[in-house]
Amino acid sequence: MARFIGIDMGAETLKVVELVREGAIMKVARRALAEHHKEPGPRLVEILREWDWDGVAGAAVTGRLGRQVQLSRIPLKQALAAAHRFLHGDEPATLVSIGSHGFSVLELRGEGQEVFRENSRCAQGTGNFLRQLVERFDLGVEEAALLAAGVAQPAPLSGRCPVILKTDMTHLANKGEGKDRILAGLIDAICENVEVLVKPRLSPPRVFLSGGSRRSGARWPRPTTLGRGCRRSPSSSSGRSRRPSRSCPRSRRRWRA
Repeated sequence: MARFIGIDMGAETLKVVELVREGAIMKVARRALAEHHKEPGPRLVEILREWDWDGVAGAAVTGRLGRQVQLSRIPLKQALAAAHRFLHGDEPATLVSIGSHGFSVLELRGEGQEVFRENSRCAQGTGNFLRQLVERFDLGVEEAALLAAGVAQPAPLSGRCPVILKTDMTHLANKGEGKDRILAGLIDAICENVEVLVKPRLSPPRVFLSGGSRRSGARWPRPTTLGRGCRRSPSSSSGRSRRPSRSCPRSRRRWRA
């Protein structure tokens, strides 16, 4: 039995997966996900030691901090596409990745065609930006997501400029607006910013969410937006896709579990 290790060194989180090959079959043996608090090296060494690194047949790394590891590096787009096809097959899909310092959309269309889009340098819509804002309420990201769950009418906030968004949140809080409505508005504003990278008439309807922020997204039972003018629920930690349901006025697609 041959063992292989894949490492994703994100700006805030470390993801490690072990694959084992038995004959012609390759399968996932175990996974690890941990925050590294800006020091990924010690945490990675700890995980690899626990996983018997000396017995590994091969390994590769991807992610924003991948250069810190002396292993073969896989570009993000290639890593996302290969991992998705390994787990979910070759059907067309849209992969939305929300990390700490960036977000992207990868469209896997028919006949091997791939279209990749990334956000600009603006921080709006990233996991780190979300964390900074919810900490203003003395909450973690998952706590904020749970508090926002079930809010029918989120507070209106800007979905573009981080400075204006912070100002809106402070103004509403000073007026006595409920914390749950403000946080629900924040989540919607960030989702609307990510939504810009999705092309409703072109992007494949099967949608998968990945990235370190997915952990909190798995806890968001309230709808968020994907596909302008539509509502969807974020993907679960199991990586289940979202399929289109009834049409909606602007994009003619509605996303749900």
